[in-house]
Formats: sequence, structure tokens, C-alpha cells
Amino acid sequence: MLTFVPDLTFYPAPDVKLNFQKSMAHSQSTLPIVGAIAIALWFILPAVQTPDTFSTIDYGLWQHLPTFLQDGVWSLCLSAFCATLSVYIMAELNNTHNLLRVSSRMLGSMLAFLLAWAVPVHQFQPGCIVMLASLLAFFPLFSTYQMPSPIFSFSTHLILSLASLVFPHLLWLIPVYWLIQKYFRSLSLRCFAASLLAIMLPYWFYGGIALLTDHTRDYLSHLSAIISFHGYDYTQLSLNDLLIFAYMILLFLSGAFDFFLHQYKDKTRTRLIYNAIILHGICLLLFIGFQPTFFYTLLALLMVDTAIVFGHFFTLTHTKFSHIYCLILLLLGIVVLVLQYLDHLQPTVSFLTDNIF
Repeated sequence: MLTFVPDLTFYPAPDVKLNFQKSMAHSQSTLPIVGAIAIALWFILPAVQTPDTFSTIDYGLWQHLPTFLQDGVWSLCLSAFCATLSVYIMAELNNTHNLLRVSSRMLGSMLAFLLAWAVPVHQFQPGCIVMLASLLAFFPLFSTYQMPSPIFSFSTHLILSLASLVFPHLLWLIPVYWLIQKYFRSLSLRCFAASLLAIMLPYWFYGGIALLTDHTRDYLSHLSAIISFHGYDYTQLSLNDLLIFAYMILLFLSGAFDFFLHQYKDKTRTRLIYNAIILHGICLLLFIGFQPTFFYTLLALLMVDTAIVFGHFFTLTHTKFSHIYCLILLLLGIVVLVLQYLDHLQPTVSFLTDNIF
């Protein structure tokens, strides 16, 4: 008689690895969730005003913007609109130029996270316009890869020139874009002439309007602001500003270092684009270091490069070290965010303590 003997051998459980980076990078719900958190941070938490009023000649036509648009609810809503539009443009930039070799919305999600995390950009300021202009200029700039096109060159520099009407010092970054075009093998004599025409075109119209409306003095002041620089006064930056800047440098350098190690996995065109973005970001870091007066304006511009470079690292690097490192960075980001509101939360905590206890 055969007797059935059950097999009581215990097999080891399957090795289940929790890859939160890959899950977030490939999930279609990451961007909506990050966007909802960003909106909550933008409107629910109290606003923290920057000490810069952006009303000086250093900000060109911005000084003529109505005051009520630069403060209160209008400022908050306009800055939120610019942030939302920037995230959308970042997503389209990724789709158009295939900045990631996998299907992911991580670049837009990373930009939304940085915009919500850095409280100084919650105020409607020239940095909002400069950030949008930088993203829009990347479309024709990246399209010039090995294709000298005067039309693309004209479009790139026209966008930058228009943005310089509210931040004249942006024109000092024009040589960086010429260098990138040279790196892309797309800077011909015709492209260079087209870029010069695009840079001068808005100022021709501005000069003509100023002459007709008897505002020639304002126009000349705007031109003088382009070559006007300030000293290395870092005392105007608070401890929170320095922490924000240090955190942004950490994210940018982390993404750049990882890209240099693993860039062989990307196509040649993608490698050149990322090298151009890293060059652009390094120039911005130097610009902020030499001119801390424009920290609040250039911060939003630096976020674009940081979101692309670090988003590449977060999406495509899935190791045990990267998991731990990203968790540490997330905790550091939360600490910096809390410190930004610490001075504003203390009165609220004192009020609740006095009335409840």
C-alpha cells in the first residue's frame, strides 16, 4: 500500500527588492502626485517673501510692473502659473529631444519638486520669466545639433533677448549659447549673424518706442544696466539662502558626476546635449558666485539644469548606493524646507501653545 508523505521542505522566499527609484521613474502617476504636493506647498503653507523688491534698474522693464502683481495673492497665483507652465514645457522638452532613454516623466516631476521646495521662487519675479525663456530656448538650441540653421539660431537668441528686457544681465550668457552651438557643430557665419540680429531686434523696437514716448533716459539706463555689476556682497543672503544654494549644488554635481561615469550608455546626440546642459549649469553657478545680488533670479534658471541632470541620475541609476543616497538627499531637502519656514512657524506655534495650554 502506497502512503502519501507530504513534502515538508521549506523553500526560501523569493528575493523581493524594493526599487523605489525605478517605480517612481516609470510610474505615470509620479508627476500628478508631485504636482499635487507642489500645489499644497505653494498655497497652503505661508508665503515667505524675498528681501529683493526687483524694482531697480537691474531688472529692466520689470520695475514698471504694477506693484500689486508682485505681492500677495496675485504674485502667488502668477508664480504658480509660471511654475506649472515650466513643468509642462520640461515634459515636452524631454519628449521632443529624448533626454531619457526610457519612458519617464521624471524630469518634469523633478522640476516641480524643486520649484515647490525652494520658497524664494514662490514670489512672482523676473526669475519666473527667465526660467520660461531658458526652457523655450532649449528647443531650437538642441535642434541645431549638426545642422547649422539660421532660423533655429535666430529663434534661440530672440527668446533670450526678449527675456533680457526684464533681466538685462541675461545677455552675458549669450556667449555660452554660442559655445554650445560650436560644440554642436552648428555655428556657421550665417547662424552667428542671425543670432546678432535676434539679440538686437527687441532693443531696436524698445529704443524706437522709448524715442517716440520720450523715455530715452530709461532706455539708456537699461543699456547701462547690462554692463553694471555689483560687488561680492554675500551678507544680503540669509542662512536659508545659502542652504538652498548648497543643496542645489549638491544635486547638480551628483547628477553631473554620475552622467560622466555612465554617459557611454547614451547616444552621441544625448551625450552632447547633457554636456551642454552641464556647461550651462556651471556657468550659472559661477554667475551666482560672482554676483550674489541676482541669486533669487538665477535660482529659478539653475533649477532647470539641475532638474535635467539630477533627473537623469534618478531615473537611470538603480543601485543600492543610489537608493540610500537619494533617501539621504530627500531627508536633507525636507530639513532645508522646514528651516525656510522655521521663522514663520514659530509665531504660530507660540500662539497655539498659549491658547491651548
